Amino acid sequence: MLRRDFLRAAVSAAALSGLPGAAAAAARDSWAAAFREALAAKPWLLGWMGRGEDRLETASLEVSGAWPDGLRGTFYRNGPFRHEVGGMRYRHWFDGDGMVHAFRIGGGRVSHLGRLVETAKVAAERAAGRALRQTFGTALPGMEPAANPDSINAANVSVLWHDERLFALWEGGSAYRLDPETLETGGPHAWSPETRGLPFSAHPHRDLDGTLWNIGCAPGFGVLVVYRIGADGRLREAVPLRIGNTPMVHDFTITRSHLVVILPPLFLDPGAGGSLLDSLVWRPERPARVLVIDKAALSRPPRILEMPAHFTFHYGNAWEDSAGVVRLDAARYDDPSVMFEMLRAVMRGELKPGRPARHHLVRIDPAKGAVSETPLTEAGRSVEFPHVDRRRTGRRYRKVTLLMDMPGAESRHPMPNAVGRLDVETGALAGYAYPPTTMPEEHVFVPRPGGDSEDDGWLLGTGLDFAAGATRLNVFDAARPEDGPVASARLPYALPLGLHGIFVPS
Repeated sequence: MLRRDFLRAAVSAAALSGLPGAAAAAARDSWAAAFREALAAKPWLLGWMGRGEDRLETASLEVSGAWPDGLRGTFYRNGPFRHEVGGMRYRHWFDGDGMVHAFRIGGGRVSHLGRLVETAKVAAERAAGRALRQTFGTALPGMEPAANPDSINAANVSVLWHDERLFALWEGGSAYRLDPETLETGGPHAWSPETRGLPFSAHPHRDLDGTLWNIGCAPGFGVLVVYRIGADGRLREAVPLRIGNTPMVHDFTITRSHLVVILPPLFLDPGAGGSLLDSLVWRPERPARVLVIDKAALSRPPRILEMPAHFTFHYGNAWEDSAGVVRLDAARYDDPSVMFEMLRAVMRGELKPGRPARHHLVRIDPAKGAVSETPLTEAGRSVEFPHVDRRRTGRRYRKVTLLMDMPGAESRHPMPNAVGRLDVETGALAGYAYPPTTMPEEHVFVPRPGGDSEDDGWLLGTGLDFAAGATRLNVFDAARPEDGPVASARLPYALPLGLHGIFVPS
């Protein structure tokens, strides 16, 4: 078990507080005014408009097409929902308070329920009637520095279903318990008394035996926490690894025997000022570090390899062969400009596209200390949100679902315009371009009951039609996504663009 005093120091108030404000917070926020002015000329900005409701509900959505009879269950999604508080607009997409959505599917019918996650931050700001606390990308005069990571926990990135329990996940603090039916917030979850309030990342991975693996990082404190949680929801291990200056790490992969964590050369400079994002410094002259962690001996120092500097939000999957060589796929950026520039500027109504991600296959040979990369998609073709058949997590696989750009397809927005399937062994890529006024979001693979093939199932995902002012839930045949949706369900309102989701079969 980890030592509480060591980790308490690593994620104390000093980890996220004491950063001076970056700009004056006027009574009439200039960012909010600029965004509204830009919205008239750029209707796709509706995706970042945000909403003020605490709850949305529609008992029966307008359905078209034939919903597959075998597709029964709940599609949960999470993402930043409330982008303005008390007239102040957040300075980064990742700052908005999270709302979890439940699309309940069965018998050809679809319903929707969305509820704001009632975090400690939301409760405090509701009582104060204003934006009260600094966030990942927003630190203005008059805003309180974080007393601890959970005091600014927005619970806005993803959702986890484990041991028949539902959680909303952030990056730097606790998972939040939710009621699976009502989505009512139950409060922050502690996996053990020693791990209360510690970082718990938004991309845990479930092994084939039901074990849940996750990481948590404390930027600037040289600590990476590795969690091993049993199928029964009980913490088995939480091990702090000292790895030097720890950057922002959003995702990782697991194989049969290892966890693989790739650390970009993104370091914390506490003296940089501003928000936590302002304090992150990109050092492209430094290599990315590849940590290969033995699942059977977490406290053993990981094997550390190096590869060229790059930045990755998301991985699809990983596996290792009999010789211990690991292969994984990644939506790889040359640098983090998309996070530093695009996802900040859009909150003001401006477009500053960063360099697009290109999908790569990474080969890691720990025995030889060698790492190599092979691009799987052409340069300039943006990809993101890779997703695989979760029954193959950590095992050999071929198919990855992606959001991507479809060359030649008309698009009236700057985001990826298509959903597709990539074969990581052959490089074959097939997909469907959405209508020009629809911005697709992450699509997940849902296996057909009784099916075993990676193509035997459906792709399920949402898309925002900013011209119609409505979000739609779409389902595709995973074997032929290029044929377009086989069915769709239309919400009577537009949801702000979100991040990650899961399907829980009934």
